[in-house]
Amino acid sequence: MVASASVPVVIDGRVIRLTNLGKVLWPAGGYTKADLIRYYTLVAPVLLPHLRGRPLTVTRFPDGVEGASFYQKNAPAHTPAWVRTYRVHGDKRIDYILAEDTATLVWLANQACIELHPWLSTVDAPERPDRIVIDLDPDPPAGFREARRIALVVKQVLDRMGLRGYPKLSGATGVHITIPVVPRYPYSVASRFAGFVGRIVADLFPDEATVERRVRDRKGRVYVDHLQNLPGKTIVAAYSVRPGKRPTVSMPVTWEVLETCEPEDFTIDTVPALVQRHGDRAAPVLADHQDISPWVAELSASPGALV
Repeated sequence: MVASASVPVVIDGRVIRLTNLGKVLWPAGGYTKADLIRYYTLVAPVLLPHLRGRPLTVTRFPDGVEGASFYQKNAPAHTPAWVRTYRVHGDKRIDYILAEDTATLVWLANQACIELHPWLSTVDAPERPDRIVIDLDPDPPAGFREARRIALVVKQVLDRMGLRGYPKLSGATGVHITIPVVPRYPYSVASRFAGFVGRIVADLFPDEATVERRVRDRKGRVYVDHLQNLPGKTIVAAYSVRPGKRPTVSMPVTWEVLETCEPEDFTIDTVPALVQRHGDRAAPVLADHQDISPWVAELSASPGALV
């Protein structure tokens, strides 16, 4: 793709007019909007299964990652009729975009939508998540290596509970661990369950991990965040680009790869080839449906366990 005022392309039978393709979004490396669009086109086969049926919040950077950005939940007025949406009624009506095809991904990228944040539930059961996420956020001077160590502790805890968690890098310094579940319980139970796991980890390694919500109380430890499992919260999608100095990617990895990789290993330059070689390393998240009802029943019987 070359810089042009407007370039019409046909994707999935839809005509999309691409604009300002030479717009630099990452000044440090000279990466442009064309590079972003190209990346999302290449990874669409592995990315879309993790987005389909999930209301989407995007983060737009019209002036690049060093400029102002904003979250967008509501589909803008100029949204094409072929883009699928999901209407939610609350304090105000919101028409969430559903990224169902490559054309929608390209249309979003053309608006400098760098980050993609899907719900943890689908439109089929919007109040009942089918994913629980343990979000590991290191407080400086802790960084990725500390988050990785705590991620491996989370795995040990889940193993003891008879549950499977699947890691991905946040694309910054953190690690996300996804626990796919049967969509039986509301967000409130999912969040409290994640909080229970977090407290076990923090109790095991109090000098390295914490569940303290206040930043000033984290004191250089890894924050084990369960609050991203509450209604209205989201977590960045697998394969989503992140708005750092370099266009890193929130990359799903195996536990073995996690032990040796670094966030800088996964960018819009490197990920397409890795996907071509290994396929979707987050595919198990789509196929695994774990029943946490024995744990919910046991924890509910213990005063304070799920608060």
